[in-house]
Amino acid sequence: MSATTNWTTSKNELIKWINDTFKLTITQLEALGTGCIFCQIFEYFYPNSIQPNKVVWKANTEVEFIKNFKTLAEAFTKLNISKTFDIQNLSKARYQDLLDLAIFFKTKYDKQIEKRIGYDPIEFRKVEEKKILITQNRKPFNVSALKDKTNLEDSKISPQSILIKRSSSKAQNQRREKVSNDLMKTPQLSSITEIVNNLEDDEVTKVKKIKQLFI
Repeated sequence: MSATTNWTTSKNELIKWINDTFKLTITQLEALGTGCIFCQIFEYFYPNSIQPNKVVWKANTEVEFIKNFKTLAEAFTKLNISKTFDIQNLSKARYQDLLDLAIFFKTKYDKQIEKRIGYDPIEFRKVEEKKILITQNRKPFNVSALKDKTNLEDSKISPQSILIKRSSSKAQNQRREKVSNDLMKTPQLSSITEIVNNLEDDEVTKVKKIKQLFI
C-alpha cells in the first residue's frame, strides 16, 4: 500500500472517530481549524478541564479561532501535559498541524482502557443554546416600577422645594404678562402699511402718524 493511501486512510479514520465519538458531521480535517472541536476532545479526556462557556462554538474569524486554541493551550499547561503545537498554523487550518494534533488525541483515545461513561457530547455543546434561552427569558425592564419610584420620591418633596417651585412659577407668569403687554403695545403691521400707502399724505405726515402708533 502506498504512502498516499496510508495518509488518506489515516485522515478518514480520524474523521470517522471524531464524528462517531463526538456526534459531529465534519467531512474535512480543516473543520478542526476553529479550535472548538479540539477543546471538546481535550475535555473528554480530562473532565471539567475546559468549561464549555470558555469555547467560542460558532467561531468564524481567525481571532476567535486563536482564542479557542489559546484556551486549549492553557488547559495543556494547567495539567502539565507536554505537547507543542503552533496556534497560528492551527488557526489558519494548516493541514499538517491539524493532522498532527488529531493523531495525538486519537492515539490517546486508543490507549485509553476505560472510556468515559455517560458522556453526552451534544449536551456539552449546548452552552450556546442555553445562552440564547437565557437571553430570551430575560425579564424586560420594568418601566412602571421606575415610574412608581419616581412618584414616591416626588411625594417626599420638602416644603422649601414647593416654595421655590411656586416662586419660580410666579416669576414665569410675570414674564409672560410683560411679553403679552409689550405685544399689545406694538402696532399692527397692517396699520403701518395703511399709512404708507395713503397717497393723500406727504412723507412728513406719514412719519408723524407712524410715530404716534408707538406712543
